[in-house]
Amino acid sequence: MGAYQGRRDFRAGRGVMLVVVLSTMLTATGAVMTYRERGWNWVVQLTDEALFVTDLRGRRSYPVTDITGVYEAKGVPRTLLLSGGRRVSLPPVGSSLGNSIRAWLKHSS
Repeated sequence: MGAYQGRRDFRAGRGVMLVVVLSTMLTATGAVMTYRERGWNWVVQLTDEALFVTDLRGRRSYPVTDITGVYEAKGVPRTLLLSGGRRVSLPPVGSSLGNSIRAWLKHSS
């Protein structure tokens, strides 16, 4: 049996490498800009007037007068119940969020 004389190195072409490098740079630039703008955190903030939710989609506020309750069940995201039957999913920020919202609502009324 003789020594193999064929090709031994297999690499992606320049076009593939260019696409990979450009997409990586675009993703990194987007991540840096997002972090500089508002940080990475998913935040739920309870104030005297409203509940503020900050996630990757932006910052939204829900006045305390529009909130009727919070729904929790195993395996589903916490849901904020609003007047008019509207429901809003809350980000996964901690296990005691539902109880904190209930206490906040009781204190606010």
